[in-house]
Amino acid sequence: MSKDLESAYSNELHRALENFQFIEETLKMCLLSAIDIARIRVSPHFPLKYNVKDVSNLPLGPLVKAFAKINNDTDLQNDLRNVTKERNQVAHRSLLFTIGQLEDPDHMSEATLKMKGIAEHAKEIHDRVLNVRYELVRALNKVRREHEKGEH
Repeated sequence: MSKDLESAYSNELHRALENFQFIEETLKMCLLSAIDIARIRVSPHFPLKYNVKDVSNLPLGPLVKAFAKINNDTDLQNDLRNVTKERNQVAHRSLLFTIGQLEDPDHMSEATLKMKGIAEHAKEIHDRVLNVRYELVRALNKVRREHEKGEH
């Protein structure tokens, strides 16, 4: 395999994995914001004992399931479930090539284009999750202000 093809594939693979990680971390932030909102609203009535540790070690699949409980966008939830499958495929099978495939420039060009598409899809989904994150941050700030003023 030529160094250029190897490098191009490697770059797209790393970009895809990076975008998957961004999705995972942003989902964690969404869940933590939702927990903070709930804590502020319900702590006068009963304790909410969720904390960062309850969310920080969750892998992508369970994060998507938890996120679905705080978000009504079923299209986004479906896309997150699908991107979880893509991430698992990329993480576990992306470097499995036969020697023949490695030496076949057509195969490697096709694999690189496929990986580029996966990376772009993951980025698009991450952007959508970021929009939810921004909404949750605005809601959390509003709840904090109301709480500080004594409004409930």
